[in-house]
Amino acid sequence: MMLFLSAWCQTDEITRQQADKLDSVTVKLMNQKRYEDAIKTKERELAILKALYGEKDTTYIKQFAFSAKLYYRNEQPDMAAKIVEQAAQLYADNVSNSDAMYAFYLDNLSLYQSSNNEYDKAKENSRKALTIYEKLGQQDFDLAIILMHMAETSHYCGESQEALKYEIRSLNIIKKLCGEHSDEYIGELPFLQKYYQAVNDEKNAQRVGEKIEKLQKEKDDGFVDLPELIEFKSAELCHEHNDDALKCIQYYLTHTIRAPQMEQAAQYIMAWSIASGDVNIVIGEEVGSLASSKESMPYRVGFMAAYSYVCLRDNVKDLNEAQLMDVFDILLQFYEPNSSLTGKVELLDKYLKLKEKGKLEKEIHNIFTEQQAHQNTDNK
Repeated sequence: MMLFLSAWCQTDEITRQQADKLDSVTVKLMNQKRYEDAIKTKERELAILKALYGEKDTTYIKQFAFSAKLYYRNEQPDMAAKIVEQAAQLYADNVSNSDAMYAFYLDNLSLYQSSNNEYDKAKENSRKALTIYEKLGQQDFDLAIILMHMAETSHYCGESQEALKYEIRSLNIIKKLCGEHSDEYIGELPFLQKYYQAVNDEKNAQRVGEKIEKLQKEKDDGFVDLPELIEFKSAELCHEHNDDALKCIQYYLTHTIRAPQMEQAAQYIMAWSIASGDVNIVIGEEVGSLASSKESMPYRVGFMAAYSYVCLRDNVKDLNEAQLMDVFDILLQFYEPNSSLTGKVELLDKYLKLKEKGKLEKEIHNIFTEQQAHQNTDNK
C-alpha cells in the first residue's frame, strides 16, 4: 500500500511539472504572438490540471481564465468571453463571488464582450465588477482599470455623461499612483477628451487636448512627478512616505544639480531623513564640512540621499562598513558629472584619488571605525 501511494505521489509530481512546463511554453508562445500554438499548448496543460485537481480547483480555474486572454489576443473575443464567463461561474460557485479575483474575471468578461460589440452585457458586468471591488476598499491601479472599462462601456451604451464620471475617477487614481507625467496618465487622457466631445463639451475637450500636449512636452524635457513637501511630525508619518522619499532620492542622485526639480527633491530628502526612524545618518566631521560652502552643499545633501538610499534598499537603519562603502561610491558617482558645474570640492577629490589608487576602502574603514567609537562613547 505504501509503495502504491509513493508511486502515485511521484506520478502526480511529474504530471504537475509537465503542466508547469507547458505553462511556461504557453507564455513564450504568447510573447512571440504565436497565439494559435499557445492555445493548443494551454489546452494540453488544462487537461492535465483538470485530471489532477478537477475543474473546481482554483489552480485549474486560474489557468482556464488565462486561456481566454489567448483567444482575445488571437482576435476571437467571442470565444474569450465564453471561456472567462465559465471560469467566473466556476469561481463563484466554488470559491467566492465577492472577492477581488471574481471582480477581475467579470472585468475581463466585460472587456471581451465590449470587443465583440455586446455593450449592454459588457456594461452590466463592468458594473458588477466595480460594485464588488469598491467594497474591498482598495484605491489601486486595478480599480482604475475597472473604472476605465466602466467608462468605456457606458460610452458605447450612449451614456457618455456617465462615462465622464467614471473616467475622471480613474484618472484621479492614476494621477495619485503614477503621476501626471506618467505614460499611464497621459495615455488615458484622450479617452476623457473623447467623452467630452461625445457630450458636445468642446471647451473641456480642447482643455484636455492642451493638457496632453503640455504634459507630453514636460515629460520629454525630463520633468518627473515628485511628491510635495509635507511637515513630517513623526517617524510613523515618515515611514508612510518612504516610497515618496525614495523617489526624491533617486531623482536627486541621477540628475545634475541644474535639473529643474533638484531643490524640491533636496528639501524633501532633508526633511524626511531628519525625522525618519528608518535611517540613522551618521555625519562625521569630514562629511559635515560639505555644508560649509555653496559649492559643496549639494554633496552634503547627496551624502544624505545616498545614505538613505542604502538604508531603504537593504531595509536597515544602521549601516555596516560595506554598506557605508556603497554610500561613498554613490556619492562619488554623483560628484563626478556635477563637479564641472559646482567647481571642485577638495574632500571629494581626495576620495576620488584614493579610489583610483585602490585605497578608498581603507579610508572608509577608518571613517567607520571612528563612527563606531563615537557611538559607543555616546551610549555610555
